[in-house]
Amino acid sequence: MIDLHDLPLFNQKQPSKLELQWQKCKRANPWLLPQLAGLARELKTAGHPRYSMDGLFHILRWETRASTGDLGLKINNNYTAFAARDLMDRYPDLKGFFQTREQKPRGNGGQIH
Repeated sequence: MIDLHDLPLFNQKQPSKLELQWQKCKRANPWLLPQLAGLARELKTAGHPRYSMDGLFHILRWETRASTGDLGLKINNNYTAFAARDLMDRYPDLKGFFQTREQKPRGNGGQIH
């Protein structure tokens, strides 16, 4: 008997609605991850062994507000976990700078790490 979980297509992770929204946000704002990386590196150089992505989102909102003269960056706080993982994946020097938790399994039984 074939176990469906052994089939590659069955085991593929289906992105959540929130993850799809994050992907769209990144495409619309290609400068976002490099800007967050710059802030993280500044904090790391200043002696912070870790920092929160939530804090970086707030810093970036403040800085874009000051530079654009409007309300600044509008980004959903629910994206912080995705942003932290993407930043550590893209920039090896930031690996471990953000604490992440194992994400809970979704309805299909798969886990996201």
